[in-house]
Amino acid sequence: MSVELPAPDIRVGRAHRRAARADRERIAPHWIGVGCMRRGAVVLALLICTAAWAQPFLVEDFADPAAIEARGITCSPDVSYEFADGAVTLTSPEGKGGSVSIPVDPALVAGNEAWDASNGISFMVKGDGSENWGRIGFGYRGYIYEHYFPLANTEWHEIRLHFDDLPGAGMIYPIGTPGNLPPSGIRTIQLGDRWQLTWNNYPMPAHSFSVDEIRLIADAPEPAPAPAPRPLEEVIQKLRNHEPVSIQCMGDSITAGTGLPDRDTQQYAVLLGQKLRERLGYDQIESYSRAVGGARLTDARIWAPRDFADVRPDLVTIAYGYNDKTSAYPADWYAYSLNDYVDRIARETKGGAAICPITTLPGGGHRFIMLDDYAQAVRDLCAERGDVACIDLAAQIKPMGRLQWMTYLGDLAHPNIAGHEWLAEALADWIVERVEAGG
Repeated sequence: MSVELPAPDIRVGRAHRRAARADRERIAPHWIGVGCMRRGAVVLALLICTAAWAQPFLVEDFADPAAIEARGITCSPDVSYEFADGAVTLTSPEGKGGSVSIPVDPALVAGNEAWDASNGISFMVKGDGSENWGRIGFGYRGYIYEHYFPLANTEWHEIRLHFDDLPGAGMIYPIGTPGNLPPSGIRTIQLGDRWQLTWNNYPMPAHSFSVDEIRLIADAPEPAPAPAPRPLEEVIQKLRNHEPVSIQCMGDSITAGTGLPDRDTQQYAVLLGQKLRERLGYDQIESYSRAVGGARLTDARIWAPRDFADVRPDLVTIAYGYNDKTSAYPADWYAYSLNDYVDRIARETKGGAAICPITTLPGGGHRFIMLDDYAQAVRDLCAERGDVACIDLAAQIKPMGRLQWMTYLGDLAHPNIAGHEWLAEALADWIVERVEAGG
């Protein structure tokens, strides 16, 4: 889990603190060595060396902008960065994704085997006071790990992350996992969002944030075990009782309504709410989408803290896969990502939401069969877990055949108006059948 702590009071004296820290770090190797060699008490020496080994490792404090620039910073054309007051500030205009990549000091990388004793990372951050979220990434080349954080707090505060709280931006396992990037492999810091879009394909809002004092740490709290998702029957009973129910539909451009003339009124998430209100006879049912076009389950896992921060849905549907297949991810990785995503939703909602994965929908043309392995992976995972209910829409679509299903699509991926109407009706049928079964 990520932990936010208030900034220490000593941040007021930045220059004095930096000088003192520099002195400590310059002297520390000497006195540690002397202590370990000269003291006759082996236990005491071990304690001293162990304490030294467990100390945070400074990765970057942005104290020397000229030296940082000399390493070869790369910056996307639509964003900007500025070094000031011993920190770096990233500014991104509306609808313009992009990031700045800052290489870690080669002198640190050259002898950083001790970094591999770390289990997490910490950094200081302050936001712009908006409701937006910022992104920071760590890693090297194809091994980039990301975290999103809220920007409402305009005061300096510390964020501490266990490596398990840093999902990878691709088909990679957490930092420190055997065969994947070790902590000593962190050679790049990224600031700024690689996405131009947010929920339902609206432009990413303009935002800015400042970062300072990035350190590897050995005492990051491990993520708490994920609670079990809410039993679906509890939500069904709320519907029987005509109690307020909220449904959050997660997914990619299919769920976001790409290609629709008016996605805000025509996407299946919105239509689902309308149909449930009509069929169950009361108004306190809401259904909405927080989908993003182009997203994969890999991205959804990273965004979970953002996507569930200000809502407490009773039911969450999950519909990803088309872009995962485009990335050539095998079905076992898709299943791993889905399982991890279910756990992350359960943590973010504190077990308050029933979670219902939808079998990956067939696409048009050749995509009609390419996604069958993902659909089966969804069925298998739901059966293995036993605490999530599979909504098997793929099983209803496949008997149509390619040509009939194409009449519901605007291209090889995206449902047209009729397609969203079909999806909403199928989802409403699935829910209403369960409501009526216990009535």
